[in-house]
Amino acid sequence: MEIFEITPIILGGNPTDPANKVALNRQQHIEAVRYWNKIISDLRKQKNRRGHF
Repeated sequence: MEIFEITPIILGGNPTDPANKVALNRQQHIEAVRYWNKIISDLRKQKNRRGHF
């Protein structure tokens, strides 16, 4: 099992709040990481288009 932040810290998730933690098996963890990496990548692209970041 992996402990995973439900809302990533980079997006305002609380790193110490137990309510922001979930235990995932390996496959769920891989899927969650891919999901959040895509969201974060898309947000960075939007910021770059606006001339920020």
